[in-house]
Formats: sequence, C-alpha cells, structure tokens
Amino acid sequence: MRLPALIALLCLASHAAAQEPSAPTPDAAAASAPSERVDALSRNAQYRNALQREIPTDEQRQLDFNGESVFGLFLPAARPQPLGGVLLIAGSGEHADWPELIGPARRQLSDAGWHTLALTLPDAPDGPTIISPPIADPDNQPPGEAPPAADPALLAGSEPADAPPEPPVSLDYGTAAGGLINAALQVLKAEGAEQITLVARRDAGYWALLATDSTPDDQPPQAMVLYEVRQPAAAERPSLGSLMEGWDKPMLEMLDSSSALGQAHAAAHLRIARRAGHSRYRQLDLAPIQRSAVAQEMIAKRLQGWLEANYRPAQATPEASEAP
Repeated sequence: MRLPALIALLCLASHAAAQEPSAPTPDAAAASAPSERVDALSRNAQYRNALQREIPTDEQRQLDFNGESVFGLFLPAARPQPLGGVLLIAGSGEHADWPELIGPARRQLSDAGWHTLALTLPDAPDGPTIISPPIADPDNQPPGEAPPAADPALLAGSEPADAPPEPPVSLDYGTAAGGLINAALQVLKAEGAEQITLVARRDAGYWALLATDSTPDDQPPQAMVLYEVRQPAAAERPSLGSLMEGWDKPMLEMLDSSSALGQAHAAAHLRIARRAGHSRYRQLDLAPIQRSAVAQEMIAKRLQGWLEANYRPAQATPEASEAP
C-alpha cells in the first residue's frame, strides 16, 4: 500500500511543478525594460507629442531655452498691424491648448487682432511620470459608440481634482520658469507686439508674477491676467499677496466666488489692491459665467473686452473695483 501512495504523491508533485510559471531569464527581463522606459513620459512630453499630432504644424513653435527646445503654440494676429501680443501660460498638469481659457482665448484673441503664444512651464524637478494611455482603435469601438474626436492624451480632466499632486519645487525651478516666461515675452516682442499681456492659470500665475516682479512700465508685460491664481504649496516665499501688492500695472483677476474660499480670496486680493493704491486692478467673477454652456467663449470675450479697454487711453478711477 505504501508504494502506490508514494507514486501518487510523486505524480501530484510533478504536475504542480509543471503548472508553475517559469521565472523570466535575465535576457527576457532586459528586453522588456526598454519598452517600459519608453512608455514612461513626463506629463509635458506626453502633451507635446499629442499636440504635435493634433495641432496644425504652422501653429507649432519651438522656443530655444537653456539649450532645450520648448514647445509652444503661436497664432498671428488677423490684421496687418497687431494690437499687441498675449502670452498664455497653462497651469501645472495642463497643456498649451487647454480647453479652459488657454485654447479658446488664444484663437479668439488672434482673430480679434492680437498675436498669441501659448505654452506650459517646465516639468518640476522629480515630477511624476505617467504612462501613455493606449489610443482607442475606431474599428474596435462597440456598436453605436462614436470614436474619439481628439487624442486621448489631450482629454484630461480640467478640474483641479483631476490633476496629480503638485511635485515639490525649488528656487532653481522658479528661476527656470521665470527665464522661460521672459524668453517667450521676447518672442512676441520680436514678432512686432509692442504691448504684451500675460495670461496665466492657477499656479502659473504665481510664477508669472515672480518672473515679472519690478518690471519697468516700458518693458513687457504691460498687463497681467490671473485665472484662479494660487500659490504652489512648496513656494513659501515670497507670498502671493506680496507679489500682487508689488504689481502696479493693469491687472484682471478671474476668480470663482461660488465657494467660501473663493469669496475670501476675492475680498483679500481686493483689499491688497486698495491698500496699495492699484486703481487698475479689476476682478471678474466666473461663477455666473461658468453656469453657461458656452462659458469658455464668454470668458474669452470678456478677456477681449478688457484688453480693448486697456489699450485705449486710461481714464482715472478712484479705486480698485470689480469688473462690470
């Protein structure tokens, strides 16, 4: 009885060994590693690749900065002599054709007579990497489902909750961001834009203020537009409030007062402007506009109206106020 039992145990052991997957050889592991490294792209690199596929080549502009090529989107003014230039800077985790403000405004303002240049700031050091998502095959779509109209990499959520946590930043990053902003301003100036307005979203607004702090009135930018500006968590000094207090040129701040935090920011920034005597500071409340189905077009139109008013001879106003 012991011999048949022993034979049965040996058979079971050999069957189990056959079911276990064999360990990959060193050569096989090495062969798969390059593929994983290729797929791991920074957010900026992924967006750049997608925009290069989606945006007409005549709009694409490569900026040489610190020995590297920085991707931007340029549209000339739709008139012989431009009214000026507009530099649009996307926020962290966004791209140069972001569907909120950046993309609609760069096209709207170009049609209205401004040169526009849109870009995003460099990746922060040691920033997160993301894996490129697979592009859907239209032939394999379920019945009745339309294929995607744009590159999936450009369809990222535009709400702050969809963006990854901000990576840590350093003084070196602030210097690099400021250098890129000033280089982009010079590009617009070389294109014939005598007056340049800088438009920045979220944390890019902080870096824009830092880069242009104490800029003389006759040097670009001559005006600033901040969209839901916020201070990066790792950038403790200088504070956003002190940078706004030091800016004495025309400024339009777009903010959402639908939350208690938004109302507090609006009140605090208005106090800063009044305390500093900045009569050319205006606020635009986004709350009533964002409820519209054509919110982005309306925001771009309001931005255009402010630019047109700003380029006319300024009329004295007693104090800072909210935009009509």
